Amino acid sequence: MPPLRFLYAFTVPATALVFYTSHLRDLQRRGHRVHLVSDPEPPGVVREVVRRSGVTFHAVPMRREIRLRADLASLAAMVRTVRRVRPDVLNFTTPKGALLAGLAGAVHRVPLRVYNMMGLRSETARRTPLAPLRPLLLAMEWLTCACAHEVICISPSNRDEAIALGLVRPGKIRVLGSGSAAGIPVERYARPDPAAVQALRGRLNLPEGTPVVGFVGRLVLQKGLTELLEAWPLVHACFPQARLLLVGELDPANPLPAAVRRALDTGRGIVRLDAEADMSRVYPLMSVFTLPSLHEGLGMVLLEASAAGVPTVVTDGAGVRDTNLPGITGLQVPAGDVPALALALQRLLADPAWARRLGQQGQAWVQATFNEQIMNDHWATFYEEAWARRQRARRARPGSPTPLTWGQHSPPGGQQGPPREVV
Repeated sequence: MPPLRFLYAFTVPATALVFYTSHLRDLQRRGHRVHLVSDPEPPGVVREVVRRSGVTFHAVPMRREIRLRADLASLAAMVRTVRRVRPDVLNFTTPKGALLAGLAGAVHRVPLRVYNMMGLRSETARRTPLAPLRPLLLAMEWLTCACAHEVICISPSNRDEAIALGLVRPGKIRVLGSGSAAGIPVERYARPDPAAVQALRGRLNLPEGTPVVGFVGRLVLQKGLTELLEAWPLVHACFPQARLLLVGELDPANPLPAAVRRALDTGRGIVRLDAEADMSRVYPLMSVFTLPSLHEGLGMVLLEASAAGVPTVVTDGAGVRDTNLPGITGLQVPAGDVPALALALQRLLADPAWARRLGQQGQAWVQATFNEQIMNDHWATFYEEAWARRQRARRARPGSPTPLTWGQHSPPGGQQGPPREVV
């Protein structure tokens, strides 16, 4: 594969900062030029993305919410950006950014368009104010898939769900390795700074030896917060010295019901910590980690906890069950089953030696399956194969010219794509 020009599109720059900096650097090490487009806010995050990844940044103002007039302006700006960058490969992800970039890429006939499906918003929105818009969200997801030549899904269970929902045909969607966006920095979580861990332990008043059940994520219903807060009194009654460490912030767009907010604010043994920049010093405080979500793209915090050697309790929800080997790296319970969740947490707190063994096995599994270098290699192999497929497809079309990259020639003008499979 020759050196190519890549354009990665995200709705907000934080997605690139959290999940993709190593991957973007790796593409450049392999000789490619990499550009990134997203909303320019907040500027500090943009600067950090550029500093860590070395990409060329392009700003397109975007809002996560559906706002027709603003979205049309964002689409026009995205079309101009794609035309200016002229990428050989366009990788688009996260709902709003993916749809706008996918449409812009189809308009300009970008040679290889890849939709990186990080979840199904139509499914994660079931417990949010967006639930009535599910048909619209499904249509947007279908259109985004239609704009792509290839769809890379973040987890096997979401891939199967996307196919079952009729969003994409089976031959067009795949998972790289066992999943994830671009792997996780296992070493960062496996070898935290002891001094930083101890400082946080003192700040949160969690003395060494305190049994701690951990949760990381937005404090919203979709993350299984209701079930966790209902299970916690059952756990705390058996282990009065235990603490529930909730790391995350409330989401104004998804307010909690009054009863749930009351349990969050007044529950016994609950310790709160707002979003933490360095999670490597948080996981070592935990004896057990749980994310009882109903649906995820992929529960990355579960993989991070495993990388830190913490056993996990997960649900069988899509995008959650992919992060756990039941009985080997942790335990799995049915989504929404409060007694089963409480029992699983109690079992692990009652047998610390077993919990440590599960945590060690989870750490080894994540290191062998989800580390960044493995995922970088998966991406490199995929791009080589996908680029070759696109070149063969172009040659096979009657009257098509010899395939060339946009870096060699400008795109032809005046072409319009069909409404479904845009080539």
